[in-house]
Amino acid sequence: MLCLLASDFPSENPRTQTRNVPYTSTLAVMHKSIPNSMSEEKYKLPNPELEAELYYLTEKEGGRKSYVKSGYRGQFYYDKRDWDAPQEFINKEVCNPGEIVQVKLQTLSSDFHVGQFYIGKEFETREGARTVARGKITKILRPDFNYWDFNSFFDEIPKDCRPYDSQNIEGFITDFEYGLNDISQINNLKFTKSLSNKTQMLVVECEIQDKSIKSRPLIDEICKRWREEIQFEKSHYKINLTNFNNRFKFELTFATWHSMYLTGKIIINTT
Repeated sequence: MLCLLASDFPSENPRTQTRNVPYTSTLAVMHKSIPNSMSEEKYKLPNPELEAELYYLTEKEGGRKSYVKSGYRGQFYYDKRDWDAPQEFINKEVCNPGEIVQVKLQTLSSDFHVGQFYIGKEFETREGARTVARGKITKILRPDFNYWDFNSFFDEIPKDCRPYDSQNIEGFITDFEYGLNDISQINNLKFTKSLSNKTQMLVVECEIQDKSIKSRPLIDEICKRWREEIQFEKSHYKINLTNFNNRFKFELTFATWHSMYLTGKIIINTT
């Protein structure tokens, strides 16, 4: 599982506090200010990915003393990880402690949430280590956020869909070389074929010369190349990142298919 603290990338963007104000930064294009009157424009997320129901705890339950407004950005905590996901309130503009609110969520590092959610999945809103609200997912607006594993993958593909074999795999390796080789931080690609392993038929190891490289720009680029240049139209992926001081290990697990299917991983290990 992903091993992160209270930020998307704790080694690069540590969070020190959460405030009851809308998020503003160089990503401000995503976030409009909270209305102070009915004449002002309401807070609106441009591309919400999830809908949820949230109960904000009372002070006696360990929650906040004061209300929160639409646009609030507490920490989005699930699967023992903290993330950033501003909240757009659906059915009200203000939520007091002890009340329930319907919200839309948009994550700020979407690749890390692909393949992770199902209806009813529970999460918390936190401020530091303190839980201020508890919620559950009620609707998944972004299709690739739907949870998947290899059991669901093999149930999904057509019965006559065949695995890649030794005669066909070289063509897909060429696709990986085309998609990844010109990323400047990658020195070489190492391919390990295990075609009899249904869940890990091909492992692609990216050899990196500069072990102190920052993880985020490289991970963003690899995910983009996978989506736009390598995968088939029908495809699933999810990613894991583990940080070790200034080093990291990254894995992109994939399952992709057309008339044939291929499973495997893209790996970067700078430890």
